[in-house]
Amino acid sequence: MNGLTIKEIAERLGISPDAAKKRLQKLGIKAKAYAGPTALYDNSALEAIRKVRGKGRPKNPVKK
Repeated sequence: MNGLTIKEIAERLGISPDAAKKRLQKLGIKAKAYAGPTALYDNSALEAIRKVRGKGRPKNPVKK
């Protein structure tokens, strides 16, 4: 089957699997298929969550 697991998405983005899962949930992206207990996501999901900002406080602007 073609698709990416949450672990593969997280590794490609350099984030934790939990963070990847939260971002997918935030965008409302659902798995396209299941390989046993593992959810598989479309390759477009990787690009979609790449643009989502992580949770947290933004950095302070640099003062000159």
